Amino acid sequence: MATRKLRTRDYPPAARARLGDAVAKAREAAGWTYRTDFARACGGISVRSLELLEGGEPGVGQSILFAVGRTLPGWTEDTPKTILEGGPIPTISEQADDQPNTSAKRESVAVTTPDIQFFPRDEVEFEIWGFTDVSVNYRLRKIFERRERLEREETAGDEDATPDELRAGKQMRQSG
Repeated sequence: MATRKLRTRDYPPAARARLGDAVAKAREAAGWTYRTDFARACGGISVRSLELLEGGEPGVGQSILFAVGRTLPGWTEDTPKTILEGGPIPTISEQADDQPNTSAKRESVAVTTPDIQFFPRDEVEFEIWGFTDVSVNYRLRKIFERRERLEREETAGDEDATPDELRAGKQMRQSG
């Protein structure tokens, strides 16, 4: 007899809500303020799937649950199922183990992993990627936070600009 794949629709609304709340709290505790960044760190799951999961909705499948479990610090692929079945939720202190160890040696590494396609854009991102004493998720989070900050700084003061002026300004920044 084949084992049925894990799906949130097979669990009652209270169990789905419990898991959704646990995922949202763990994501934010790990420093992923934005769902888009976390979805990328999970290997490119859709933001909509993450919204469904955190909202306690049915329709979230095994691949999403496994990706979220692998990505959150202190969790495993089995953690979402454990939570759905009423088991323990990892505590925030268990998740803190994923924070950087500043005393460890830093060395450069290749920028490839089996689950994530990632291409550093500049020397700073290559340097961040080379910090092997922290997890892949932590490095990606810091890189994406930096990208968002740089994007905000680039567009600061452009609130009153027309779309054509914004495009022209962006093209000038890219060429110059």
